[in-house]
Amino acid sequence: MSEETGSEAIYCSAGVQILQAPVLESAGWQRRTVTDPARIDELDELYTNLGFETTTTMLDPSSFGEACTSCAITACTTYVALFTRKQPTG
Repeated sequence: MSEETGSEAIYCSAGVQILQAPVLESAGWQRRTVTDPARIDELDELYTNLGFETTTTMLDPSSFGEACTSCAITACTTYVALFTRKQPTG
């Protein structure tokens, strides 16, 4: 967990932090995946059918480490993050 944000970050294979989402996480959302937008509808449907609410967010270039400049720009324009949370009961 990051002491600064109070949430774990998602890391790429080189260990570079690519996403922080403390606002979503504080509202009960959990990160599920970072993927190409072409696949997001399929995953959204899957999690919805499993009884979850879903939301997506673009990646934030400012949350990438200094070692990732061109990768951050490319990923932030081509990938989205999917978050889920349990649907409210009642």
